[in-house]
Amino acid sequence: MIPSFNDQLEQVTELISLPEVYLKIHALMDDSKSDIDDFARIIRLDPNLSARLLKAVNSAYFGFAGEINSISRAVYLIGIQQLHIMVLSISAVTAVSSLDFPKDIVDLKTFWRSSLLAGTLSQLLAQHLSIRPSERFFILGLLHEIGHLVLYAKFPELARETSELAKENNMSIDEAEREILGCHYGNIGAKLMEHWKLPASFQTMTNFQPKPDRAPEDQVDTSILHIAHAFARRQYVPQSESIENAIAPFAWDATQLTIERVEQTMETALVMSTEMERVVLQ
Repeated sequence: MIPSFNDQLEQVTELISLPEVYLKIHALMDDSKSDIDDFARIIRLDPNLSARLLKAVNSAYFGFAGEINSISRAVYLIGIQQLHIMVLSISAVTAVSSLDFPKDIVDLKTFWRSSLLAGTLSQLLAQHLSIRPSERFFILGLLHEIGHLVLYAKFPELARETSELAKENNMSIDEAEREILGCHYGNIGAKLMEHWKLPASFQTMTNFQPKPDRAPEDQVDTSILHIAHAFARRQYVPQSESIENAIAPFAWDATQLTIERVEQTMETALVMSTEMERVVLQ
């Protein structure tokens, strides 16, 4: 990795922090004495988060019967783990989206829609393969490309340069980034996740998603994310690679999934991701 770029990257990632409300929820997760009322109390202190949580639990994504208008009941119904994932999702999108992005590089809404689809699709594929807990795949899909947002916002000229190199030489974007920067978006995303103190497995899967065969562990999980990434990009990025070229043969072998199976799962994933757009993206 280019030393000067690495130094700048370290400084940038240190400045991108998650909101206080997430840190409080995370602290409660580590407190064995905490209960649902403790989590509900923290959520109530943030009116925006409270409204989004109620919107989520009343959506088709969860499919609960009857209207839910109590924060405590909402937390009870979805559970602490799912609450943590929702708060992290909203907090991460808020933190990274607050950066300034050149409009010629990225359409932020399209970026997040693609990421949400990758999250819901990878979660459903994990469920199909009986991998537990499958809920973590939602946040992984949502955040696996945050390294690109750091590049777009803080190093736009380098982002443009890598994009041109990829087009001119028919290279994947991660290969072009590695050639110019000495790293790729997965490495950058993992570095940000480390700063946010997210699990080491999240960092590994984000780091190796472009090349799942190189992952030192969690190769099946990383392959699921790799496959979901390709299908989500095909949905929202017209000039993206074909599925055949975008997905490494290793990923198909590792998961034993087929294009037909993923296509079938896409129908449900699109419905779920559309529901979550109304909650996570505002």
